[in-house]
Amino acid sequence: MGTNEEPAMNASAARPQNAWETYRHRAAVLRDVITGLEQRPEKNSEQSSGLPWNDVIAEVFTDRADLLVALHDLWSRRLAARLDLALELHDIPEASVAEAYAAVAADLAPVRRVLDAHAHHPALARHRANADRMIALAAGLATVGDPLAVSAARGAAFRARTARVVVPARRDGWLAERLTTPFTSGPFTRAPRLKASA
Repeated sequence: MGTNEEPAMNASAARPQNAWETYRHRAAVLRDVITGLEQRPEKNSEQSSGLPWNDVIAEVFTDRADLLVALHDLWSRRLAARLDLALELHDIPEASVAEAYAAVAADLAPVRRVLDAHAHHPALARHRANADRMIALAAGLATVGDPLAVSAARGAAFRARTARVVVPARRDGWLAERLTTPFTSGPFTRAPRLKASA
């Protein structure tokens, strides 16, 4: 595992006093970690996939495994939201899931590089299995009743099969257009109002 020393971060202004402040402080440090990852050179995979660590991060995360889990949780939440949106807007589940995964991988490329570099870390095993299960369920390759190992294996196989999906460029307003179309045409369209006669 890479153990890169990083410069001090912005988020260490004051020690949090309560649960809400602790949550916000942890989120701020995680944002700073991601910003640091985004500023790394992409070509040097050893440097770009190393896990950052410094005194500010150590104040908030118990160890590097805790930081890895936090990065994976962020990744999983973003993926779940994108999967939900993709499945609502598109008709083909497998294509929607592949596109959603590729889009999140592009949005969070530095995080994905770190997670891929530490994919076999024991702290991530259950989290990775749950994310793969979520992918399999969304793609229609598994059911809720399937054992975690079975659905996770199907999700991992799906990810491997669709690893080279290119996310098509969306034009501005595509979501609004998609959401308003059912209301501007079709069986539920209101008839134009007639003017009242004087």
